[in-house]
Amino acid sequence: MRCDQCDSKITGTPVKTATRTLCKKCGDRLDGLTAGVMSGGGVGEAIATAGWYSSLREKRREAREKKRTSGSST
Repeated sequence: MRCDQCDSKITGTPVKTATRTLCKKCGDRLDGLTAGVMSGGGVGEAIATAGWYSSLREKRREAREKKRTSGSST
């Protein structure tokens, strides 16, 4: 299965919207854009929020993966 946004192969659980199937990165970006728009900001704020949210989620994923591969249980 491929992401409808970036066309990369989806590994793991896809993010399903009403009309598209997205990879985790594109799903995070869509969540960030949505949050930026709903906060009452303009296009610039929506894009900034999307970038911030995507970065935050990626860092959390990396930390979880590092923790998982190191064998730490805490």
